[in-house]
Amino acid sequence: MRIGVIGSGSWGTALVKLLTDNKHKVCWTVRSRKVVDHILSRHHNPNYLHSVHFDTSLLDLNADPALTFEQSDAVVMVIPSAYMMETVDAIDPAILKGKKFISAVKGMVPGKNQLLNEYLKEQFGFPYEDYFTVMGPCHSEEVAAEKLSYLTFSGI
Repeated sequence: MRIGVIGSGSWGTALVKLLTDNKHKVCWTVRSRKVVDHILSRHHNPNYLHSVHFDTSLLDLNADPALTFEQSDAVVMVIPSAYMMETVDAIDPAILKGKKFISAVKGMVPGKNQLLNEYLKEQFGFPYEDYFTVMGPCHSEEVAAEKLSYLTFSGI
């Protein structure tokens, strides 16, 4: 299974660390080409969780969410909810077909009073059975440091 992650904040960085530590190749959309270049040369995110280092041979980095959707079977969305609609609406709905969507987004879709799964169903007809959620009550630094923490993973 090809796994994609969209988002390079502290939570996204921690989740990518978990995936790569378990030897999964990850297609990772980060904020900009400058961040891509930094991670490739320095092996860490320049903006978040500086102590987390990556095996960059397991990363396919880009700054284009559509590219991550195209290249992945399952996509973990981990961006602030304020940017959710802008990011998802820019993607060709055909790219979503057959994908597993894993939300690590905190909050609701702004101005819609909807959870992300409801928005995807309404806008794109995205099936609930292909939608999953991962949530805390943990902190990204705890997850990245491999400290005992609790995560909930849910789906139909």
